[in-house]
Amino acid sequence: MLRKVEKSAKSLNEALADAAEELGVKAEELDYEVIRETGKGLLGRLLTGKEVVVSAWIKAEADKEKSKAGKEKPAAKKPEIKSEKTLEKKTEKVRESAKNTKNAKSAKTESKPAENSGEVAPAPKSSGRKIATMVPADAVAQARDFVAELLRLMGFENIKLNVRIGNNGSTIDIDVSGDKMGLLIGKRGETINSVQYLTGLYVNHGRSEYIKVNIDTENYRRKREETLVRLAHSLERRAIRENQSITLEPMNANERRIIHSALQNNPNITTYSVGNEPNRKVVVAPKK
Repeated sequence: MLRKVEKSAKSLNEALADAAEELGVKAEELDYEVIRETGKGLLGRLLTGKEVVVSAWIKAEADKEKSKAGKEKPAAKKPEIKSEKTLEKKTEKVRESAKNTKNAKSAKTESKPAENSGEVAPAPKSSGRKIATMVPADAVAQARDFVAELLRLMGFENIKLNVRIGNNGSTIDIDVSGDKMGLLIGKRGETINSVQYLTGLYVNHGRSEYIKVNIDTENYRRKREETLVRLAHSLERRAIRENQSITLEPMNANERRIIHSALQNNPNITTYSVGNEPNRKVVVAPKK
């Protein structure tokens, strides 16, 4: 049986050298296949460090295996069928990538509760960065190309992007349409939020002014906001009726802001946030 080893390193040469050492031959005696390479292309700008993963084997041994096979024809390779499970796995990788990037960039300090907080959606961390008042044309093109390529890598097909400048020229708004948009949204919007976060990082890389990117599909953002407002008022009534505080599930900053805003005018209710990202939660409590 052909011996194969899998090695990872910061460069192809280092990975092959490690494989050659384990197999007891010189690197030039190996044949190999690159399984994964990070730190390149569109996503490479967002990743910290570089990694090359290779599967390597000895050429001579591979030639012997081929000669033993003789004239046997290899089985025809089955065409890849892109199922919903395949898309789910790829969208999960995008969520993990965004989560890891956020954790790597976030400050390691404990957040304080924000009573009736005017929390806003997080922007990529950059000290002293101003909000852009006018979006440059190259940023719009970058956002369009990044989202199109990212969705392609995630396995989505027949996607249409409606890209426009919104909010009086200060934001890039992208509406995505196509098949299986439920998978793009993900559980409670986790996937589409991750795509939006990564796109914002990419577009703002190296810029002095922060450009906000909004990504939506099938009016998910509006529907989600309406759901959260209804939830806030339901918890408002429950907190007053039971005279006790209620802690919600973890939410991102934008969704927490919606809860705070929905209840800010009730003199009998107070809201504040507790915990650290990404597990920060809103508390709805009756005023004492």
